[in-house]
Amino acid sequence: MKRFVDTVTEYLARTAANGNLPEHRDLKLYSNSSGYQLLGDDQGCPGDLPQPRLLDPLAAFTLLDSYFESRNPDLEGKTYRQRYLELPRADRIDKLVGQIYRLLRIYRMALLHPDGVIEQSRGYLRAACVTRGTAFNLILTKAGLTLAQDFVACYFNLLRLPYGEAYREALLSQYYVDLATEVKKFHDEDADLMRFHNRYQFNRHVRFDCGSPKYVIQGERLVFELADSYCNPLRYPIDFFILVEDQLHIIPIEALQDKGLPLAELPRWREQKIDANQASAQWLLKFGHKTTSNGGPWHESRFFLQ
Repeated sequence: MKRFVDTVTEYLARTAANGNLPEHRDLKLYSNSSGYQLLGDDQGCPGDLPQPRLLDPLAAFTLLDSYFESRNPDLEGKTYRQRYLELPRADRIDKLVGQIYRLLRIYRMALLHPDGVIEQSRGYLRAACVTRGTAFNLILTKAGLTLAQDFVACYFNLLRLPYGEAYREALLSQYYVDLATEVKKFHDEDADLMRFHNRYQFNRHVRFDCGSPKYVIQGERLVFELADSYCNPLRYPIDFFILVEDQLHIIPIEALQDKGLPLAELPRWREQKIDANQASAQWLLKFGHKTTSNGGPWHESRFFLQ
């Protein structure tokens, strides 16, 4: 399974339409210099969205479908409609993935059906066909089609990284919410796409990884030592890597209120346990060494970003 996930992630990341995974930069909060200090190469923000190629959405759908079949062999031989109905629905991430499956399924049908139509006009792409008495219709922008593919790439990438449930949900939700604004029309057997409330305005373009934040436990809250200048998540989309009771938690600044969050919410940001043999090599190189030091009321989780 690891080889499949790695291969799919690397393939989708290389395609022209899938260059929009979050870019991670390292951030040092506590220094004598003014402003923030970045460690490592600054590659800049993604440029203009590339033009999606006709086969890229088909590839994204096929890889997503193949992944679920590999997890559930009973899907073999069933129609794509039946396969969709048997996709996991245990949590919000499952539901988000299911909606992307529906959207890309229409594209696949329009591309491969004898009477299918795929056309572009005035910045929109239309994929449509009629089969088994149902009219399938998808009209969205080129940026929306690219976001659907980027969602799939991000989903596979997160499978091999130890971000917690809440972090993965927040990131994938932002991809989906942004995609939904690019969809003008959608229709399949279940009519429209599902709508989801986005709890956070999550920056999916750039993340600042902070490996040595200072924090204190105040009653039932965990509070970070954070200068006011860093409290704007639009300007500083920071991810805090902290050890609490010897467990890694990755907390985005978007989840904070008054520089902290309730201790009861910490488990949602706890790392997803991944065997060292399954974790991304890039992750192990970057966060392979860690120590914890306590001094006074402040705790410091120090990750040596290599």
